[in-house]
Amino acid sequence: MKFNFPIIIIDEDFRSENASGLGVRALADAIKKEDVEVMGITSYGDLTSFAQQQSRASAFLLSIDDEEFGSGSKEDTAAALKSIRAFVEEIRFRNADIPIFLYGETRTSRHIPNDILRELHGFIHMHEDTPEFVARHIVREAKAYMDTLAPPFFHALVNYAQDGSYSWHCPGHSGGVAFLKSPVGRMFHQFFGENMLRADVCNSVDELGQLLDHTGPVAASERNAGPFVLCHQRHLDLKQDRVAFHRRAGRHRGGGP
Repeated sequence: MKFNFPIIIIDEDFRSENASGLGVRALADAIKKEDVEVMGITSYGDLTSFAQQQSRASAFLLSIDDEEFGSGSKEDTAAALKSIRAFVEEIRFRNADIPIFLYGETRTSRHIPNDILRELHGFIHMHEDTPEFVARHIVREAKAYMDTLAPPFFHALVNYAQDGSYSWHCPGHSGGVAFLKSPVGRMFHQFFGENMLRADVCNSVDELGQLLDHTGPVAASERNAGPFVLCHQRHLDLKQDRVAFHRRAGRHRGGGP
């Protein structure tokens, strides 16, 4: 399934007819040809506000040039770096893995200190490679990041729901096609969506593993969940969790053990 996580390009010249604008639009077009959406932003404003978009992006590309560093004095350089550093730090505070690239002329890179460079996936030197090559590099990093987002079971469930598998093991489910036989059923189907109905499966799907035997993606999800709950292994036994919840709720209400 293709999820909508665009590559965000921040460049004041994105719509300009100068060399920088033509170059960055050529790069954006090359990225789109790789079947990845691009969101172009032309106003810098407060860069940290764009950093808050990290949850909807697959990568950031921030364009910088010598003009932003003014005369090159310490004061002008410090002012320009303050904005860039705040942008990078805000993203990394929220997301340690999303790709961040700076894009500019080779001589511009000399202004960027190591503490910023360490947080980047790269500094792209404008005009030193073809837009198509640079686009493939950015898209590769974006896809590698996207591949890490879904935990094991959800990743397997998405693939299962999308690969045309029949779910006959769940009587009446079958992807919700029975709802399509009546007008109100179609309303239900359109409201909740086919993905939800295709993913409505029981615990006997080989591709998803077994809840009771702890195999396959289920076992992988248990191992993945372990560190987050500070234990060696977390069994995703939904029935036991539900019973334990009701017992705790009963004691809280004074309902006995």
